Amino acid sequence: MRMRRMSAAVIGIGGVLALTACSGHSGIQALEEQFASEDALPAAIDLGDTIDRESSRLLTTHEQVRYFAARSADSSIGCIIVVPPDADPHWFSGCGSLGATDVIVPASAPPSNRAASLVRDDSDTRALESEGWIRIHDNVLIPSP
Repeated sequence: MRMRRMSAAVIGIGGVLALTACSGHSGIQALEEQFASEDALPAAIDLGDTIDRESSRLLTTHEQVRYFAARSADSSIGCIIVVPPDADPHWFSGCGSLGATDVIVPASAPPSNRAASLVRDDSDTRALESEGWIRIHDNVLIPSP
């Protein structure tokens, strides 16, 4: 009897997790918030047709560099867009699946030696941090200088 209850509980929890995974939540709360004027990407930034420009949200500004997140219309792809003060042509981005992994996408711009990683809310980033990355926002890590 006890084993049956535990099995039912495990199946119930699995069902809830499956529904949560399909709920459309991107794993980045900022993408669910109301659009504000500071969330608009600079006009020079072209992310192609896959990414919805209207989904962009400014996550943080660190040392005059702005870090945005955006997603595809179907919420399957998430991007980090890094915009230094001299935005054009020095911005860069990276996009990846908004699946269940902690790190959605790392992005870098080799000539500028800049890099950033977009992570899900409440991600376990200890491995990245042990490699020298620092968290500047709940969803953004950068390599330490």
